[in-house]
Order: sequence, then C-alpha cells, then structure tokens
Amino acid sequence: MDFASSVPSVAAALILVGMLASGPLALADRPAEQANEIGTGSVTISEVRLPATATLRQGQFGEDSFYVQVPAATVLFDGIEGRPILTYKLEISALGYTRESAFFLGPDTGDRMQLSLERDELPPGDVQNDSYAGTLRVVDRTGEESRVVAERNITVEVRR
Repeated sequence: MDFASSVPSVAAALILVGMLASGPLALADRPAEQANEIGTGSVTISEVRLPATATLRQGQFGEDSFYVQVPAATVLFDGIEGRPILTYKLEISALGYTRESAFFLGPDTGDRMQLSLERDELPPGDVQNDSYAGTLRVVDRTGEESRVVAERNITVEVRR
C-alpha cells in the first residue's frame, strides 16, 4: 500500500472525528454562555414602589437652569434567572423630555433593588408651568421583548 494514496483518506477521517468531537461540545457550551449574557433569563417581581412626584428645581445662586430630580423606585424580586435588564424611565410629554436608566440584574442582585435616575438639567426657557404631568415606568427588557412591570402617572412640581 502506497502511503501517499492513503493521506487524503486519513486527513478526511481526522477532520470527521474532529468535527464530531467538537460539534456536540460546542453546542453544549452555548446555553451556559447565554445564561451569562446580559438581557437573557427572566425576572419575577412581587412589588414595585414608584414615587408620586418628581421635581423641577431651579438652580441656586442666580442659576436659571432647572434640575430634574426623581426619587428612587423600589423593586422587590421573587426570583432572577440569568442576566435580565430593568429600566427606570421618566417621561414629561409637555416638555418633550425623557430620561431612562438601565439596571443589569444577576445572581448577586438580592431580593430588592433601588432604581434611580441621575439628576438632569433643563434650560430655563423650557419650563413655563408650575407643574407638569409625567409618567414613571419600570420595564423588563429581557430577550427580544420588553414589558412594563409598573407604571404611574405623577405630578412633576416646579420649584423656583
């Protein structure tokens, strides 16, 4: 038997064995990888406490800008699997204003979390009223879908 004529057969056999050996292993690793990917898994929420008001507070010492201040929301969890995402969002339609923060959950999150929005600044010319209608939402953005888990209409008070 000529060694040169058997090289293609041996190479094909090695490739086939390599594909069979690594194929199932690679597929077995995917669920574990997905469990650690942000935005995958699920969250079960027992309660969400949203504040009733937010504030547009004018700056001090002659500063004209208004600062958006929103109290934190409290979320109580019954269970968290994987790495789901929650967002906390304020919308003030009359001002065309939206602010949103994302929170990445995981095994170390615990059974409760405070969701907050960073203080934000609005130009003084935008704020004309003494109060505005606003909406606060907590949204689960896990996987391809998003679902509102809590929503509350609030009053956004203007303090000069």
